Amino acid sequence: MVNLVEQSIAQAMDEPDDRMMFTQVKDIVARHLRRMDPGATVTKTEFFNHTHVPDMVLEWPGRPRTPRRFIYLRTTSDQRELEDDLQRLPRADRPVLLALGQLSSTRQRGGLPPLPGSSTSLLLDTSALGALQPADDSPGIPQLVSRSVLEGGRGTLDRPATEEFLNTVVQGAEAARAGERVPTRDAVDALTAQMTTDVADRMSAFLAALWQGGGSTLASFPAPQRGVGHLDETALMYLLESEDITDTAFWNRVVRMISLPTLLRTPAAGTGNLQYLMREAIRLWTSRVCMIVPGAADTDISPWRWTVKAGQLILQTPRFHVLVAQSQRQLPSGQEHDLPRLDEVRNRADRFGIPLTSLRMIVTDRHVGYGGPGDDISHDTRLDGISDALGQAEGVIEAEARIPSGETLQCMFATGIASARGARTQVPLDALLGTTTRLLSDLSNDEAEKITQLLGAQGPPPDQPWSQPSFDDV
Repeated sequence: MVNLVEQSIAQAMDEPDDRMMFTQVKDIVARHLRRMDPGATVTKTEFFNHTHVPDMVLEWPGRPRTPRRFIYLRTTSDQRELEDDLQRLPRADRPVLLALGQLSSTRQRGGLPPLPGSSTSLLLDTSALGALQPADDSPGIPQLVSRSVLEGGRGTLDRPATEEFLNTVVQGAEAARAGERVPTRDAVDALTAQMTTDVADRMSAFLAALWQGGGSTLASFPAPQRGVGHLDETALMYLLESEDITDTAFWNRVVRMISLPTLLRTPAAGTGNLQYLMREAIRLWTSRVCMIVPGAADTDISPWRWTVKAGQLILQTPRFHVLVAQSQRQLPSGQEHDLPRLDEVRNRADRFGIPLTSLRMIVTDRHVGYGGPGDDISHDTRLDGISDALGQAEGVIEAEARIPSGETLQCMFATGIASARGARTQVPLDALLGTTTRLLSDLSNDEAEKITQLLGAQGPPPDQPWSQPSFDDV
């Protein structure tokens, strides 16, 4: 059966005007490539069927560590000519030769010498291209595997070989979650044979994550252990953009293979799997700084959802965004917020049980500070006198708040930024975001309830500040 891509290209090839013909063919191919991977950019050149100059360049701007690929269109389907072409093209360009017809099935059924493991070249025909599945609103493993062929496919593919490869890897992914060794091993072998080493390793790491998430041990994973114990940003993207996995136990296991810095390098958008991952990660991961930015949720992402954009983890609410970063340098310079009065800040702290250890206020151009040795000052009666003396016209610039783990957050009301005190101090995400949203924003009851559902309740502070034990006590 002729697929739609193959049929469209064949019709375009019948165009009598050569320039019109190759323009139409390029448009069809480029459109299908973009549908397969919306994160890829396809740049068409002015050449067609040129020996050394590509017809298209495939790049991934959101994944800078993924090398570009040069795509060459060929009007011949003679496999010997195509193989000779591949030998002349630079390996560093990871060339893709697309035959605008069907490859000879007689040579494909056993007549081809095996490719060396170092090969980076891919030869396929239009029937194989059509068998690679585009992404859609319900992403799944077939779309994920198809996209990985664009990134690092190698060897020779016609339609039967492509369908067999897709089926093997899809069945292997299902088997990995179930802990079934043989189909999982078959999938790893197929990836090793049909992918460049870097992409095969990422896909194997993806399968290993499914394997461990399903409850099996990494030691029992039926493949070499090289690089499968953790997920880099591309392998993590594969996982987050696959079909939704609602199993809490799965994410509780997988989250330990991932770090926040890796997630921040991942173009994950607001996928369903990111929401499941963050339910577990919010209690385990740490960071230094976060920021509240006023504004409605993006139209393409529902409110009260997590997303990753431009190296920031973002919690979107209907009224504001909470941005998480590793340092203040990674945060945008936003507009300044109105300063709350002292009684407002004290009420917020009392409402959510947030201990304040110091406050800094401003009246016109004069600053006033109030603090103690580290205990909670929010209920001090002296603060009442300070507010009365200032005519209740003070604005709170900064508050230091102690979180349940004992660390202190410096909360700046004008910028909406909260950061951990100490050059290298990291604090749990649930406490960082929970304290920031509750103290720096005037939450409605509905917002407070939603924050509790996402981040947990504001935990009680420790009885006393943490201190390093002496060696004699160890």
